[in-house]
Amino acid sequence: MVSDFNKIYTFMAIVRERSFSKASKVLGVSQPAVTLQIKKLEETLQATLIMRKKNGIILTKEGEKFYKLCLKFEGSMFRFKEQASHIKDEKTPMVVATNSLIGDTILPMMLDKICDAVDSNLNVKITDNNNLLSYLLDRRCDFCLMGERIYNDQLVLKKLLEYEIVLVANHEFTGSLNANDLEKHRFIKDKTKNFINSYFDQFGINYDDLNTAYSLDGSVAVKAAILNNKTREYLAFLPKFMIEEELKNGQIFLIELENIKIIRTLYVASLNENEEIVDRIGSMKLNLFS
Repeated sequence: MVSDFNKIYTFMAIVRERSFSKASKVLGVSQPAVTLQIKKLEETLQATLIMRKKNGIILTKEGEKFYKLCLKFEGSMFRFKEQASHIKDEKTPMVVATNSLIGDTILPMMLDKICDAVDSNLNVKITDNNNLLSYLLDRRCDFCLMGERIYNDQLVLKKLLEYEIVLVANHEFTGSLNANDLEKHRFIKDKTKNFINSYFDQFGINYDDLNTAYSLDGSVAVKAAILNNKTREYLAFLPKFMIEEELKNGQIFLIELENIKIIRTLYVASLNENEEIVDRIGSMKLNLFS
């Protein structure tokens, strides 16, 4: 297999100049070096490509066939260079990475506002929370939307908005609950919501020990489970903005938690070099959950 492109360029220069000596001048290398390159190329291909004559060179039938392949290669390389030169073109969409909750629920509500703020179309990548930092540091995205604050001196981070996490039931519920009442009920849990565990630690309650009927990945799945399973009473913690219509329609019922209000923050983050992006997005006038 030919993997040294220099040999290909040398071969093409010889064919076009019809001479080893003229090719060496064009390439800026010695004639013996040109001769050696072709010798190695022919050894690799196990075929004679060029015959030297007094008035120049001629191609063997294998040489003619290889030259046609080289022309295709040259065309491909030209297109590659052309496209590579525009890899940072202003028309290239910006890449935003985020988790499934934000990507499925919050981000669709603000796409136009973000596009206007950064003056670009968007390519959205959904990944696990644990991958967001590496996406930024590895430059696999221009900025991230995340629900957790990341501390890293290579990043700039800005608060974008806040939203409330509420306790809901799949059956009509009267009265309110305090933290200690939670152990009396059966839950459908979002196992990706680690922050709820740490939140209830302050009340001496191990959230993981609460009676759990189902444990699902993501708020979208938990919402669907609460809506579609009515044979027993289930409670769940969900972002309030996700269930506004269901609360109005009486499909899901809000439960008041005494002296407890869970507020989550959405952040936008980028590398320091892209701080302008964060400033533009952070300055947006957002009123999504009112």
